[in-house]
Formats: sequence, C-alpha cells, structure tokens
Amino acid sequence: MSLFDRAAKILIADDDPLNLEVMLGFLEAEQLEILYAPNGKKAVEIAINEGPDLVILDWEMPVMNGIETIKILTQNDQTKSIPIIIATGVMRESIDLKTALDAGAIDFLRKPFDSIEFKARVDSALRLSFMRREVQQQHSEIIGLTEREKQLLEENLDLKARELSSATLIDYQKNQLMIGLLEEVKKIDSLTNNVYSKNFRQVTRRIKAYIDLDKSWTGFKRHFNEVHPNFFDRLNENWDLTNNESRICAYLKIGLENKEIAALTNVESASVRRALNRLKKKLGLTQEQSLREFINQIG
Repeated sequence: MSLFDRAAKILIADDDPLNLEVMLGFLEAEQLEILYAPNGKKAVEIAINEGPDLVILDWEMPVMNGIETIKILTQNDQTKSIPIIIATGVMRESIDLKTALDAGAIDFLRKPFDSIEFKARVDSALRLSFMRREVQQQHSEIIGLTEREKQLLEENLDLKARELSSATLIDYQKNQLMIGLLEEVKKIDSLTNNVYSKNFRQVTRRIKAYIDLDKSWTGFKRHFNEVHPNFFDRLNENWDLTNNESRICAYLKIGLENKEIAALTNVESASVRRALNRLKKKLGLTQEQSLREFINQIG
C-alpha cells in the first residue's frame, strides 16, 4: 500500500466495532484514509460520494447485507470499477465464496482475520484499483486527444471549404466582369460601324484568354478535392459522366445557382438548364427527385 504515489482511500463497512478495531490495527502503519459505514446502505452512499479505492464489506450487516451492497455498487456507473472484498465469520464455505464472487466481489476474507493474509489481500486489491484508475485515465486522455484531433480536422475542413467558396466566388466575379467587357467591346464595335473591328478582335481574344476556364477549373478542383476527397471517385465509379458533367456536379455540391454555373462555364443559363436535365436522366433520377439533394448525398 505504501508503494502508491498517494494515500489510498479504503471504505470499511461492518456493524461490529471490534472487527473495525482489528482491521484498523492491521492498517495503522500504512498511509491510508479510512472511511467507515455501519451498514450496507450507508456504504453505498459513502462510496458514491467519496469514490474510495477499495471497499471491505462484512457479509452480515443490518439494513443491507454485504451481498446486496455488492450488487448495488457493481451496477452503479460511479462505483462499478471499485474493487470489493467481502469478509465473514459465518459464510466460510466454498459455496459462499462462489456466491460472493458471482455477486461482484474480487476477494474473500474469513474471520478471525490473519494479519499477514489481510494485508496481502488488501494490498493486492489496491494494486488492482490503482491499475484500473491509471487505465481509465489513459483512456480518457486518448479520447480527449482524439476529440481534439477531430476538432482540428473539422476546423481545417471548414477553412478549406471557405477557401473553396472564396476562390469560386472570385472566379465567378472575374468571369462576370470579362463577359461584361466582351459585351461592351461588341457594342463599341457596332457603334463605330466596325471601323476598328481588327483591333476589337484582338481585344476580344485577349479577354477570352484571360477568362481561361481550364485554369480556373484546375484551381477549383484542387481545393474541392481537399474538402470532398471521395466525390469524383464516387462519380466515376457509378456513372459514365463527361468532364463537363462532373464539373457541374461539383458546382452543385457547393451550392452554386444556375447563373453562377453559367458564368463559370461561360455558357448561357438556358444551356445550364438543359445540361442539368441531361445530367438528371444520366443519374437515373425521376422528375420528382431533386438533383441538388442527390448530389449532396454523394460523399
């Protein structure tokens, strides 16, 4: 008992003061905190409130006997892991030992007590108790670490999702701006009676090159795969989709509207609607089923 790094706490339940005096005499040289209960009912109350490292119960006690007490303690989440030794001067046969062990006791002491046997059994029970507590603490630390790692992973995914949304929004706004510039160039060309058509064609080519849809898609796909790593694999495993259809599925996955998809793919909104209808049929969906909800369910 003195081998442990703190004072062990032992609860002794016995209605006979003489038995208590004997046990205290065996333990007085040890660094221990002793709790006392005159019956099983009080022992349950103290065990729940104090959380002792070991409980020593007398078999025959008023109000609640030792066996009944063991059953209650071993069924309570707060006390079920506390080792229990039962002591008796009457129930001394092998069948009695089996009854005590079946109820949940880890050991059995016969009265009158032998000091060497008593100390050895108590020491063994306390070792078991401290080992259990150490395992429980390590388990809690592992769970705590796992929860923290999970939280960090979720925070990282959330950050990547925000980056993905921001990058997509930037591409959308850029394409909207470029498309607007193309329209303005066409209007100016028309207003000048095509006098500067050659120059305008050069400007138009430069604007279209700046839009560079494939480059935008490459960056988007890299961010998307970090947030939804299995999405494209699931698509390819289950359906024979074109690159453009896979791209539309990804845009639907992050919640883009038709007009935003149109701008990012540089097509008319009507073309997007037709593409969505074709995609719906290709995925085997009925008219009543929602394409967006279906895409969201793909991991």
